Amino acid sequence: MLHVLILAAAVIFPAQQIESGADVIRAMHDRYEGEWYTNLALIQTVNYYDVASGGVDSVRVWYESIRLPATVRSDIAPLNSGNRIFYKDGAWITIEADSVVSNNPGPHPLLLLGFDVYVQPVEETLGMLERFRFDLSQLRTDEWEGREHYVVGGENREFWIDVETLLFTRLFLQNPNTGASREILFEAYEQLGGGWIATEIKFMRSGRVDMWERYDYWTIDVEFADDLFALTGGSRPTWVKN
Repeated sequence: MLHVLILAAAVIFPAQQIESGADVIRAMHDRYEGEWYTNLALIQTVNYYDVASGGVDSVRVWYESIRLPATVRSDIAPLNSGNRIFYKDGAWITIEADSVVSNNPGPHPLLLLGFDVYVQPVEETLGMLERFRFDLSQLRTDEWEGREHYVVGGENREFWIDVETLLFTRLFLQNPNTGASREILFEAYEQLGGGWIATEIKFMRSGRVDMWERYDYWTIDVEFADDLFALTGGSRPTWVKN
């Protein structure tokens, strides 16, 4: 089925001239412009691994309410604990027992490359990627999991985009001084409305998994109350049925 969808997309969206990372981002946006969802609710099971032994260290369930672009509320089960994490206004905010305990500005390249790129202006995405220190002038093609990819960025900081689907699949970061690497994989894509969703996200350090997110439920058929994204004193995610 995926192969059929890809062939259909190739007919509807003829290949653009791709000569730089900026061209890749523009092609990603244009392919799904006006079709990609902007509200997403999902339940994920998060497995944390002990990197040394490779065994599961702990398991948590998160309820995520996402409003694109750039706003995520992650409630950590049980809901009545009042524990949650926001990504909002360019900052990571941790709430414990309904009180803010940290507020740290910082990038969210996974949200940007996996979701926001398809719904926000191209120039905004390019500006963010430059602030994240990706070298958009560097572009090559390579193979990953049997599929051709655009690889954007320099040797120690790059992201991978499937050539046919124009979906984000891989982020690779390496410390040039120590050689230690950080890799995040977007896997098991499913079509969702006019867009897609990676239903498994794997986080790795120096080649070993340390966190694995698996989505157990996802829907775009949801409307969020505006105060759901208030840091404190707002509503809770009523879409959660259990």
